[in-house]
Amino acid sequence: MSEDVKQSGDEKLERLVRAARPSVELPPGFQSSVWRRIEEGQMPAVGILERLAGWFLTPRLATAGLAALVILAAGAGAVHGMRTGEREARDRYVASVDPSYSHR
Repeated sequence: MSEDVKQSGDEKLERLVRAARPSVELPPGFQSSVWRRIEEGQMPAVGILERLAGWFLTPRLATAGLAALVILAAGAGAVHGMRTGEREARDRYVASVDPSYSHR
């Protein structure tokens, strides 16, 4: 393909792309308003769910939360296991003393 054909095709494409772009006028003072809000530190309103997600999804807090969850689960499992063990030991003892005893 020659350079002339490429160039004319590129120009047609450029004109087509420019024609397809919508031209939107910004309201008066838009840019100064944006810069003023940036300087004042105003951020868009963020919901409580987004704030909590942002807070909990930081690596340090996520690691601490996961560690706390594992410790709580291990503690709950240990307590459940101890209660179950005590109940089984009691049932075995009673069954050894009274052979007619049937545990639940």
